[in-house]
Amino acid sequence: MYLVDKCPCCGSSETHHRHAITAPFLARYAIQKPPVRCRLLECQRCSFRFFDARLTPEEVDRLYSGYRGEGYFAARHREEPWYSRAVNDGIGQDPAEIVARNRALETFLGEHVDATRIDKVLDYGGDRGQFIPAALGRQKYVFELSDAVPVDGVSRLAKESDIEPAAFDLVMLCGVLEHCSEPAEILHTLRKFGAPGSLLYVGVPYERYNIRFAGTGAMYARYLDALLAVPPLLKLVDFYSAAARIRWEFIPPFGLVKCHEHLNFFSSQSVTALLKRTGFDVLACEVKAIVSYPAKVESLCVIARMTG
Repeated sequence: MYLVDKCPCCGSSETHHRHAITAPFLARYAIQKPPVRCRLLECQRCSFRFFDARLTPEEVDRLYSGYRGEGYFAARHREEPWYSRAVNDGIGQDPAEIVARNRALETFLGEHVDATRIDKVLDYGGDRGQFIPAALGRQKYVFELSDAVPVDGVSRLAKESDIEPAAFDLVMLCGVLEHCSEPAEILHTLRKFGAPGSLLYVGVPYERYNIRFAGTGAMYARYLDALLAVPPLLKLVDFYSAAARIRWEFIPPFGLVKCHEHLNFFSSQSVTALLKRTGFDVLACEVKAIVSYPAKVESLCVIARMTG
């Protein structure tokens, strides 16, 4: 784990903070250390929220190797008993979710670009390629490090060296940037796979829950330190906080914010700033309600064009 203090989207060092902790699951499974106190920062220039605690490449490998497999589920369920088998197996695999996301993507693209001119599509980090709409493009590829078997009609690329430079009319980046320690690096990489004028679709969760009860001062920091020293009590407060965040979209009094798999929380302003910094012109950026599994899900959807 390493720490940052500047905004990864716009580069500003003007931030406000809330005290937080590293999630016990993330700490023990990926970082391989006990959970500690960290900070949730909010950029005052572009409104990007991000944890100052970031994962190293080795920690990322530990977290996402065998992602949502048996070892992952057992380790997470041990720290978070409310994380169920149904949730673990359903995320990204539920047929209704796939249909809803694909329909939303088709509609969004159709409103802003001529989708009939898209021939070759690459879904970067796209699991089995199940989120590439069937009607989108003639040639479909997914870049995926895991051994996930692609769906019919999609070809898997297992190494970045397998991806032909400047080959794709549309590159998709769905559910990836919220996990990235260095999101700008991913976008610079994606520029290699399209030519000037190629399109980029970004989809990230829109998670802007109310954090007013998460403290900023020394007293709240001491409270979190006390919770970290008593794991059973920490687990109870963690459950209480997660339930309020998921159901009512706020961190409750005496609750906590935890640095988990999502390191980044984008707004329209912050994702636009990030894309402009990395060589993209934003054509459209909208918040859309997509699915309700396992709770209400809103996505920040962006279509951008690669510049020269």
